[in-house]
Amino acid sequence: MTMSGPKTVPPFAVISGAQVQRALAGQEKQIAELVEATYRLHGAGDSVNPPSYFLRFPDRPSDRIIALPASIGGQLRVDGLKWISSFPGNVAAGIPRASAVLILNDHDTGYPFACLESSIVSATRTAASAAVAADWLTRGRPRPTRVGFFGVGLIARYIHTFLAGTGWSFDEIGVHDLSAEHAAGFRGYLEEAGSGRITVYEDAEQLIRSSDLVVFATVAGEPHVSELSWFEHNPVVLHVSLRALAPEIR
Repeated sequence: MTMSGPKTVPPFAVISGAQVQRALAGQEKQIAELVEATYRLHGAGDSVNPPSYFLRFPDRPSDRIIALPASIGGQLRVDGLKWISSFPGNVAAGIPRASAVLILNDHDTGYPFACLESSIVSATRTAASAAVAADWLTRGRPRPTRVGFFGVGLIARYIHTFLAGTGWSFDEIGVHDLSAEHAAGFRGYLEEAGSGRITVYEDAEQLIRSSDLVVFATVAGEPHVSELSWFEHNPVVLHVSLRALAPEIR
C-alpha cells in the first residue's frame, strides 16, 4: 500500500489571452494528438462530463452564457469549469462573439489553481477536434483536395490552421458567408497563408457541390441547409455550427 504525501494548497495563477496564444501557437499537431488522447480517456470512462448549464435571458433570446464542468483522469487528473458566453450581436460591433474563462481545480485538494482566458482554448479545442475527425473520416478513401468553408468567422480560421498544421493541403478552397466583408477577409487570410485556388461562392449550393470536404462554422440559430441532394456526391462534412443543418441532412 502506497501512502500519499501531505496535501498542500497549490499556488494560484491568472493566465491572460496573450499568454495562452503564445503557448498554443504552432503546436497544432501536438494539440490534435492531445485532444484525441482526451477523447480516448473519455471513451474509456476516465472522465466526468455532466450536462452543460445554460443561462439565458428573456430580454435577449439570442444571447447565452454556458457553464461546462468536467473532470479528467489519466496523467493529468484535473477538474475544472469553462464559463463561456455567446453574444452574436458583438460581431456587428467589431468584437468577438464568444468570450470565456476557464477555472482549473487541483485534483487532491479541490483548490482552484488557475484562471485562464478561454475563448482561445475553446476555439483551439474545436478546431483540433475537427482536424482529428477529418483525419479519421477520410481514412480508407482518398483525402479531399477541395474544401469549402460555410461560415468564415474565427472558428473557420482556426479549423483551417489546424488542418494545415496537421498535414492537410488543398488544391481548391471555397468560401461562403452571408457577409461579403467576412468572405473577403477570410479570402485575404487564405491568400496570406499561401493556400491553393480560392473561390468565393455567393450561392451555398455551389459551394457544397464544389467541395469534397465541407466545414460548417456558422452561428445561425435555426437550421438553414435542408436540401439533401446538395450532398449527393458524398462529401465529408465537419459540422461545428450551432444549427446549420436540418435534421434530414444529419
